Amino acid sequence: MKRRPSQRDRATTLRERNNPLVVFGAGGHGKVVCDILLCSGEAVLGFLDDSRPHGELHLGLPVLGGASWLDGREARVALGIGDNSARQRIAEACTNAGAQLVTAIHPRAVVARSAAIEDGVVIMALAVVNADARIERGAIVNTAAVVEHDCVVGAFAHVSPNSALGGSCTVDALAQLGIGASMLPGTRIGRDAVVGGGALVASDIAAGTSARGVPARVRGAKG
Repeated sequence: MKRRPSQRDRATTLRERNNPLVVFGAGGHGKVVCDILLCSGEAVLGFLDDSRPHGELHLGLPVLGGASWLDGREARVALGIGDNSARQRIAEACTNAGAQLVTAIHPRAVVARSAAIEDGVVIMALAVVNADARIERGAIVNTAAVVEHDCVVGAFAHVSPNSALGGSCTVDALAQLGIGASMLPGTRIGRDAVVGGGALVASDIAAGTSARGVPARVRGAKG
């Protein structure tokens, strides 16, 4: 016998119709974000992407259109853009269109109850965000990354897979800590700086620079 829809089922269906959830960006990063939402029990309508054909399928879900699809809709948007600056631009365009940025946290991530997580954040599988850490708007804590106690990951920054921040570290807005890189406790990566994969940040990295090595040394301006 077919089960009759419950009041909760009807409320969920109404929300999906009136406030559809979409992922902006249908590339590799966007697919991972979509998978996080699906694993969390969310109903995702599809993707938005200005560079891909309408109707193209990813994870069985269609590209619905580009940014203009948001016009006149009260949509919820997860940010599926890996590039920090592009993600910031897309977030601003979405909020200007009246969309709500949603946060995607994988069920297998560990997030302390005292951690502060802002809107538009993505926290991927096996990541750890410990006590009193703050993850600001639009930031990414990627697969198996560790953000220790009292750290700050700034707006639209990216903590890459398998990287680690010791206690009280700061990754400023739009900065990136590369794959497998580590930060000693209390160190800082300045705004829009990039630290290469496998590096060890033992002292502060200036804003807008590129650093690599063990220990990480600035090699010039960010390219």
